[in-house]
Amino acid sequence: MFDTKTQNAKPPARLHAILARRGPNAVVFRRGPSDKVAVIGWDRSNDTFALGQWLRGRIYPLRCDLSPKGEHLIYFAAKYGRVNPVEKIVREEVERRVGNFYNWYDEWQRNQTSDFESFIEAKHREAEHEEKLIRDEHRQEFQRMEQSADYHDYSWTAISRTPYLKALSLWWHGTGWNGGGIFESEREFYLNRPPEWIAKTIPGVQDRRLKELPLTDYLKKEQGWGTRGECMMVYDFRLERDGWQYLENAKPGWFYEKTLSNGWILRKEFPGGYESRHEIYWERHCLLDADGKVLMDGMDWRWAEYDTYRKRIVYAENGAIYALELKLPLEPKQLYDFNGMAYQRITAPY
Repeated sequence: MFDTKTQNAKPPARLHAILARRGPNAVVFRRGPSDKVAVIGWDRSNDTFALGQWLRGRIYPLRCDLSPKGEHLIYFAAKYGRVNPVEKIVREEVERRVGNFYNWYDEWQRNQTSDFESFIEAKHREAEHEEKLIRDEHRQEFQRMEQSADYHDYSWTAISRTPYLKALSLWWHGTGWNGGGIFESEREFYLNRPPEWIAKTIPGVQDRRLKELPLTDYLKKEQGWGTRGECMMVYDFRLERDGWQYLENAKPGWFYEKTLSNGWILRKEFPGGYESRHEIYWERHCLLDADGKVLMDGMDWRWAEYDTYRKRIVYAENGAIYALELKLPLEPKQLYDFNGMAYQRITAPY
């Protein structure tokens, strides 16, 4: 028999946190249901949590970062299904000129002058050609639209004041590739986007106190920035910057270790690929002593980090954040359970 209680149970909230490098500030991303995410401020000096704002959409925490003191947040977000006004015009005009797949199929059925695959390939080439012509013909109009206050896109990178989402600086993105960035200092940052996109991206909001740095040859070479990348393009760099050491391993996936203040080792593994219960890039962990003996199996930890401010391990499991002191016996302490939260409309206080 099926356990109806298990069947009907809600999945736990999905959590990821970023700890500021200097001081007690941190931010928690709380996702669930899948189309809603909350950003929560975390003061690690007294382990209090304060709700910032919710987004009806998606935030990619692995492409986000906090400034060193945690005053600013850079994040990549998306509202899939939303189409920006420029692309709407382009799509409608292309269909007016060359039709869509269903029109093409009817045309092929009537004529059948070639095999279907060759016919569709030719129609796609025709549509691409017409799209280029349309963009050239309406270039000035599209540029004016992109600079207007009414312009929007389905994905974007923004910098906000922690733990809120209201943009101080904003860059429309329009794709699921790249996005997000890394803070170099309190005011300086890198954006995760190909260099050739910079001239094409028009900030809808721009705080001139915040300065984008050009990507160095090292970043482009070592991290693959400027290519079609996803979460690890940013997260790899953030982990290594924050003291994680990448391990070469014959098994597929990514493996990192961090040596803690007492000599223990926190290991982080990204098995890679899709798995039925988790998203891509899901993490699992274990805690080892200085001799490599397993002290604690963190297979169900979905995020973990060493809190240098409090000299302890903090981790996420089943929708809650826990703290673990570096002493035996190991006794995890729950700091906050995020499972009971519900969407609220909140206005940023700035």
